[in-house]
Amino acid sequence: MKNIFRLSVGLIVLFTVISCSKKETGPELNGTWELRHIAGIQVAGANPDFKAGNGNYFKFDGQNFERYSDGKKTESGSFSIAPEDNVPINDKKANYSIKFNNEEKTYILLSDKALILFNGIIAADGTEFTYEKQ
Repeated sequence: MKNIFRLSVGLIVLFTVISCSKKETGPELNGTWELRHIAGIQVAGANPDFKAGNGNYFKFDGQNFERYSDGKKTESGSFSIAPEDNVPINDKKANYSIKFNNEEKTYILLSDKALILFNGIIAADGTEFTYEKQ
């Protein structure tokens, strides 16, 4: 009888621990991300903000991506993403790096609603592309 009681208590504790533990996951990249702002390109009279439906977006699905410009697919392939330790870029901190088609890594700042791709630093003619999750 003692063994059944101990086994029951042990199983209850085990299931409680399993159900209470949370898997820590970062922001989700899968889905569609539409361009909303470009910083660093200084074109006189050009608005750096983009409205919804502008046709400039990324689609991420698993380890595959598609890039669209003005509604037309301009690039596709695979990507890999790796966590980074808050790399300071401009006035932000990149928390991941991404490689498109196994090319040079690009630092990104990924949150639940925003994706920022850093191409160098703005002070050295770099750019930031800010995308919003759809």
